[in-house]
This record gives sequence, structure tokens and C-alpha cells, in this order.
Amino acid sequence: MNMRNLTYGFIFGICLLSCVISCVCAEDTTTLSNNSQSTAVASVCNQPYAICDTAFCIPDQNDPTKMRCSCTVENGSSVGKPCNEWEPVGIYKNEYGEWMIKAGYSVGQITSTYSFVHAAPIEGNEIDPNSTPSDYTGDVYMKSCSNATGDGVWADCWDAPCTVLPQDINADITVDRPASPYAVCDCGLKVNQSEWDIAVHGTDLCDNKTLCNDIIISGASIPTTKVGMNKLATYLKENPGIDPSQPYRAGFCENCTSCASNTSADSY
Repeated sequence: MNMRNLTYGFIFGICLLSCVISCVCAEDTTTLSNNSQSTAVASVCNQPYAICDTAFCIPDQNDPTKMRCSCTVENGSSVGKPCNEWEPVGIYKNEYGEWMIKAGYSVGQITSTYSFVHAAPIEGNEIDPNSTPSDYTGDVYMKSCSNATGDGVWADCWDAPCTVLPQDINADITVDRPASPYAVCDCGLKVNQSEWDIAVHGTDLCDNKTLCNDIIISGASIPTTKVGMNKLATYLKENPGIDPSQPYRAGFCENCTSCASNTSADSY
């Protein structure tokens, strides 16, 4: 699938959902500095969450300063605000591993946080290589973005509220019913940016020189990326096997073995 078709596919999916909808915690916390904005507290929690690290986004129809991003629904260890502030509402995973909307709830509510789910294997970035599944196929890399004129734009999904629809919006609300594996997250819009980080699927997007400025993608400030990644990596190393879906911390594009640009970079 080429880049244009991939982009249109993401945007169509978000538009469709937008029209329809118009815990166990780590005890220690870390203060994040976000480009001189107010600080936030980072906690590692084990509960349902949305991950928007590779999400393409579109402006909210009613508020162009807000972004709608289509993100995947996950369960496990992730880093975000204090755990009791983003407990899931109306959604759970059943014994068959399926996401379900609880009876009496029209939608599920979760929060967008950050994890290493689907991180590409990069030497030296292992969390617990002994627990790596034999069929692990992670391909997500971190990509550094810049805009020389300071006009960069990205979506800020850190701790954003997210809505999960039932797979069948006409299903009987009085019974539990299957949920969508995707959430629509209400993210902020960052403008006038010079440097930020995003995540991408695969080395082809690592080498795309214009991606960061062609499309509005969920991103993070560099200080937030650094502190959040270190926080989660430390937690997973200190609790081996707690989340086997994350055997690797995310590595940066410059450090992957098959990128066209193979210069060294701070891997955070």
C-alpha cells in the first residue's frame, strides 16, 4: 500500500467514527517538562488504554484547535497520568481476549497513554529478551521531526480522552456487546513547533523526508518522549514478564539497521 492510500485510509476511518460519535499502578511518579508548559505526573499503569503513537489525525469539525485521532485499544503497561485518573469506563476484555462494551453503556471510555507495543527489535533496546514471543513482529520506530521555520504542527494525544464504539452501533444496549478495536481520541493541536517526535511503522516511513510536515500525526515533545520512555523501560525491567507484548523499548529511526540514514542518535 502506498503512502497516499495509507493516509486516505486512516483519514476515512477517523471521519467515519467522528460522524458517529460528533488498575495496578507503579507507585513512583516522575515530573515531565513539556516545553515550559505546566508539568504532569507520569505513572505506569496496567489497565486498558489507547495508544496513538502512529495515529494520523484530522481537525475536529466543531473546533479546529482540536484533533481527532484514530488509535488502537490495548491492555497492559503504559505510562500516563496517575492511574486512578484514567481508569476505563464501560469497557473490558473478556476471557477470549475480545474487547466488550458493558451493558448499559453506549460507548467505552479510555485514555490515550504511551507504551512500547509493537516496538521494532533493535539491539540494546531489549526489556526482557527471555520473554520475547517467537512470533513477535514489531515494526514501530521513533522518528525525530523538525521544522526549520518553526511552523511545525502535530497532535498532542498524551492523556487525551478516547471513545470506543461498539462494533454494531445498533446492538442491544442492555447486554454486553463486542467493541471496536479502535478508539477515537480528542487530542490537542500543537502549532509553531521546531522539534518533536513521532512513531512510524517500518523503515520506509523512517526514510520519508517530508512525512513530519505533510500530515498531522500524533507526536510528543522531546523532553516528554525522553522521560516517558525511560520511566516505562525502567518499570518493565524491574517487573520482568509483567507485559510480554513489550519485549523492546522503542528505538529511533537513525539506529535501525536498514534505514537509508544510518547516523548515530540519542536513543533516549
